[in-house]
Amino acid sequence: MCAILDADVAHLVFGSGRPEAGEKFFQWLNAGKGRLVTGGLSLEELNVSSEGFRKWAVQARLAGRLKVENGREVDTRTSALQREGKFKSTDPHVLALAQVSEVRLLYTNDGDLQKDFGDKNLIDNPRGKVYSTRVNKGFTTTHKRLLSRTDLCKVDH
Repeated sequence: MCAILDADVAHLVFGSGRPEAGEKFFQWLNAGKGRLVTGGLSLEELNVSSEGFRKWAVQARLAGRLKVENGREVDTRTSALQREGKFKSTDPHVLALAQVSEVRLLYTNDGDLQKDFGDKNLIDNPRGKVYSTRVNKGFTTTHKRLLSRTDLCKVDH
């Protein structure tokens, strides 16, 4: 299983004082049950926004818990999405990453990005699912269900 992490919540996963849902997401990654997928501008944003991510990423990549997609492919797809203009958020690079990687689980608290990620015209086969702590920072049944799904990314991730 794998997921994409929006930079707006990196501190909730890699910072100190994580909420319960952020802590469980971090444990899921560190236990090898999940793999974080990033690339292009998403990787740059994570590196800038979170020292904790930068430190974690070095070992995680070696251990296979972090997959970095080809930045050129992600950037090309981002440009195509911008030309099409069918999204509401300010994060076409996250949508492009999902399209290129075929990862369908996103941790974000950005409401517009959540809507875009659930849009069948942007993310499909399967539809995108969002792990969010915007409303509830506790580890809910929904969070647990999302982290146990095995159909939200390509097998080779």
